[in-house]
Amino acid sequence: MLLTKVIINDFGVYRGRNEFNFQTEPGKPIILCGGTNGAGKTTLFESVMLCFYGQNSFEQKTSQKQYHDRILRKIHRYLGTKKSADETSIIIEFQFAHEGKIVEYQVMRMWQNNDGKIDETFTIKKKNPEDEKFVKLDSIEESAWQIFIEQLIPKGIVKLFFFDGEQIQKIADEGEEDKHIKSSFDALLGLDLVKQLIDDIGLTILRNSKGEIKKILEEINLLTKEKDESEKKIESLHDKQINLETKIGFLQKQADVQEANFKKIGGEFARNREELTIEKARLESKLENTEKEIRELCSDTLPFSLIPKQLEEIKNEIKADQQKIEDGFEKIILEKNFQDLLDNIKSESFLPNINNDVKQNVTKQIDELLKNKIESISNPTKTTFNLSANDMNHAIQLIDNVNDSAEQKIENLAMSYNNDSNSLEQTKVGLDSAPREDEMGPIFSELTQTSRELGELENELEHLLTLESQEKSLIILVNSKIRTNLTKKHEDKKRMAGLEIGSNVQDVLEDYANSLRSKKLELLESYILDKLQVLLHKKNFIEKISIDKETFEVKLYKGNDDEITKDMLSKGELQMYATAVVWGLALTSGRPLPFMIDTPLARLDEEHRKSIVEKFYPNASHQTIILSTDSEVNFEYYKKLEPYISNSFVIQYDSDKGSTKKHDTYFFDKKGERVIEV
Repeated sequence: MLLTKVIINDFGVYRGRNEFNFQTEPGKPIILCGGTNGAGKTTLFESVMLCFYGQNSFEQKTSQKQYHDRILRKIHRYLGTKKSADETSIIIEFQFAHEGKIVEYQVMRMWQNNDGKIDETFTIKKKNPEDEKFVKLDSIEESAWQIFIEQLIPKGIVKLFFFDGEQIQKIADEGEEDKHIKSSFDALLGLDLVKQLIDDIGLTILRNSKGEIKKILEEINLLTKEKDESEKKIESLHDKQINLETKIGFLQKQADVQEANFKKIGGEFARNREELTIEKARLESKLENTEKEIRELCSDTLPFSLIPKQLEEIKNEIKADQQKIEDGFEKIILEKNFQDLLDNIKSESFLPNINNDVKQNVTKQIDELLKNKIESISNPTKTTFNLSANDMNHAIQLIDNVNDSAEQKIENLAMSYNNDSNSLEQTKVGLDSAPREDEMGPIFSELTQTSRELGELENELEHLLTLESQEKSLIILVNSKIRTNLTKKHEDKKRMAGLEIGSNVQDVLEDYANSLRSKKLELLESYILDKLQVLLHKKNFIEKISIDKETFEVKLYKGNDDEITKDMLSKGELQMYATAVVWGLALTSGRPLPFMIDTPLARLDEEHRKSIVEKFYPNASHQTIILSTDSEVNFEYYKKLEPYISNSFVIQYDSDKGSTKKHDTYFFDKKGERVIEV
């Protein structure tokens, strides 16, 4: 199965139509969706489950009223108003292989809000291969959707493929791996149907005649033979898979050696020749500009910075000139005001009730007092610099600027020039180290051929996995047919004889279930061990895993069969172990389903984050959709994932609009510069 497109209309924080392209390219299984908290990553995650399963998408049983109330809360509300959209919808397009052909479907759930009452419309369309258009299925096919999706992605195992990082954390912290395995295992194998079948047989036998029971038993025997044939095919396919995996491992080692040789003789330099050439030109241009700045500075204010003492003396002289000018202005003003004052005193309006002798005496005293004051003010002498007031202020500012910045500027420019010169030399060395094309050609050709062969084998392996999945789907279908036959209601008076036959049938099914469970547990043990050794940094730390067939308790051992208890593992190792359990269960299911992971690196330490990024995500499935923040998948991890990414985008909440918008790029460019602010 491959998710190709998800379309969300007016749902949660998504306003209007929001389309997400999940189509992958060969060898690039990862779709990276970045987003800040509250931007809508979890809503996108939940939308997929909701579209597929509707009311059954929630872990806990939900009534129709509770379901409708959840949908009402999810209908997009417009910012600053009490108004919400009239309807909301989720559309999913996906592909899966059926009888050797790729079949494409489009599923839509639409909800209309009619005054607080939810009306749901469910539509299934199938792509016509002739005109590439989706055509609505008839009502009979549409009614069988729940059976179809349960066969494609059983509800019991969906949490193995669609989960958040907190789920891994919970398994690791609470030691619930045995519960997780137990809850998933029967659904994973289709044994939940077998168990229900066994129970139904007991009830159905009581209602059927001996003759009918015989007919049913014959049909069950035929169906059991069909199951056995499918089991044999699965074993054969598994052997072929092991053989292919061995060849792939050999070629991968060969490719690694060739890659190492390629790098050894300067392959990386050769790949980066164009970038180095561009960088050389950039540095040369920058050096030229720096030289120009230095020359301009030397011809401007820099020489003055060499005589700071003299400049300070000139500054003081200018300030002295300013004081002289101010003193001269003060004397002129006093003289003018002195004469005005005397004229006023001598007027008849001044102290009219005082006789003239007294008035003359007062006038004489004031006259002498002011004359003494004026004479005390020195006459302005000639200024040192014949400058205007504006010119004086400008000169002082220039001197301050020279003292403050010229020396620092030349120091910064010299440092920049030195750094750029060193970088230029390193770039030239890199260019000189790049080998000629005639040297690289044969090695690159070998590497390309090995990579091509490796890709062909991986495609063949994927095809085998698809065939295996189809055989397992056939077994599930056989179980469904048995169950359908056993639901027929007939009268039979000879119930005791029927019970005996029914008991035999139940025994056959119990033996089948136990046999299948035993085989798959062994396979699960090998998968968990293999993936644990891939993820852990300690090589050969854990060399054996056993799972109890009754309790599903997992035990870890060293090579000498000494048990390694869970308390002997670090928190990071426990998380790697929990990841290996989920990965192993997914592989054991044999279903080619996509992974969709929300909060992918929750609370992981740096060492084990690197392991998850480098080893798990590129190899988890043919399609891995990661919903992450920029702090989880930062630029370092983004560069590690980039060769495996088919498509990346960022969803960002716009608080001004009250909705989420999508950017068709990740948070960083190729140089690590942030292109989307959070």
